[in-house]
Amino acid sequence: MALLFLGVGLSWGASFLFIKVAVQGVSPVQLVLARTTLATLVLAVVMVLTKRRWPSGALAWRRILVLGVVGCAVPFLLYAWAGQRIPSGLSSIYNASVPVSTTVLTVVAMRQETIRGRSVAGVVLGALGILIVLAPWRLGAESFDLAGQVACVGAVIGLGFAFAYTKKSLSPLRLDPVGIAFGQMLVAAALMILIAPFTALTPVTLDLPITLSILLLSVLGTGFAYVWNFRVIDSWGAAPASMVTYVTTLVGVGLGISVLGEPLTLNQLLGALVVLGGVALGVSRPRVTPGTGVPASSSAQASSQPGSGSSI
Repeated sequence: MALLFLGVGLSWGASFLFIKVAVQGVSPVQLVLARTTLATLVLAVVMVLTKRRWPSGALAWRRILVLGVVGCAVPFLLYAWAGQRIPSGLSSIYNASVPVSTTVLTVVAMRQETIRGRSVAGVVLGALGILIVLAPWRLGAESFDLAGQVACVGAVIGLGFAFAYTKKSLSPLRLDPVGIAFGQMLVAAALMILIAPFTALTPVTLDLPITLSILLLSVLGTGFAYVWNFRVIDSWGAAPASMVTYVTTLVGVGLGISVLGEPLTLNQLLGALVVLGGVALGVSRPRVTPGTGVPASSSAQASSQPGSGSSI
């Protein structure tokens, strides 16, 4: 299971490198179209081979529709657009704050639970870390790209929504988690197909690095990584599995520096440490139902399906 955990972290961390390389030859809409379409095919094959339960029912598909648009298509587009403007490592640092946005949205927007003590401190630290990374005091600097960073913040909010919305609206339906992933990718792909004729009109330039980046991002980082993540959650529980954030950030920053020669500024390094500190402080082990290895709040769902939750 440790190898799957590492595989998720490596796949998601490398995704920011793949996005940065891919958008050199395709537009953000073209990239997300390819990414979601190929990922849908991968997840469909997994569903068939493992004989999983397909999502069914109007209510389930309405909620999957919301998840696919707000929690999948929009963040993917924002990260792809940001990839044209800011370093890939910087995008991965922002992505580390997804647990913080999840906590805030769970409490404020979804009103599912209350937070206190360490969780409040974790949210405050995470917000402070984002502010340090954003570095508003550098607004006048020539190399400062506010729009690209704001796009990453928007993507983080969308992914945080995906976690919170899944827990509130989809978990009670007891759907197969891989089926949920398939459904949201299908919705996102369908949306991209609808808007592509009007927005994906730029010429496409494909060479080996760009083609490999698109394939690896789609098949590995958006297809198989989802399945691996669900298996880790099922085996270890949600809180330990969420620590993949650390691996993702380290891999994203490391690849940006070593492969693309991206700089890492002091404020980005300090901000990343503060964000990850907030995540570590805010992620507490949930009460576990004896014999299940999963949070008590999820025990009913886990009894009928292998794993729960959503993933980035």
